[in-house]
Amino acid sequence: MSRRGALLIALCAAAGCGSGKPSGGPGPTPPTNTPADAAPADAAPLDRDYPQLATRAIALYEAVAESFRAAGEDCARATTRLGELAATYRDVVTANRKILREGRARELKPALAAHADRFDAAAKSIVESPTMAKCSSDPAFEQAFDDLVGAPP
Repeated sequence: MSRRGALLIALCAAAGCGSGKPSGGPGPTPPTNTPADAAPADAAPLDRDYPQLATRAIALYEAVAESFRAAGEDCARATTRLGELAATYRDVVTANRKILREGRARELKPALAAHADRFDAAAKSIVESPTMAKCSSDPAFEQAFDDLVGAPP
């Protein structure tokens, strides 16, 4: 039960989550798993573009919630999906960690407020999911979850 509380704290602390850039180069590039809402390569860094970061963060949490709904009590499936989401949302994770490390979380709050209802629903779905109930003590799942949502420092 206390581990679930710690996971909820990590989830809430990471709500503002970091920044990957699409690969570039001469000629056409192969398709990537970069979401359609990712910022263009010439945009401001995600840790400074709070509205875009908030949009990407809520997409991340909704994707985690959907993954947990699909995985049910299958910890291996949930862990694999968390790893896939970590690759897709690396930009969100990186920006969030930078913001927290630099003490700028308050600057992000207004952008997150616009998504409060969606974030709260996703967080509740994650924390109350059968996946979290069964898998929160699984070391591989715990590591994948912490890597994605950023365990508090």
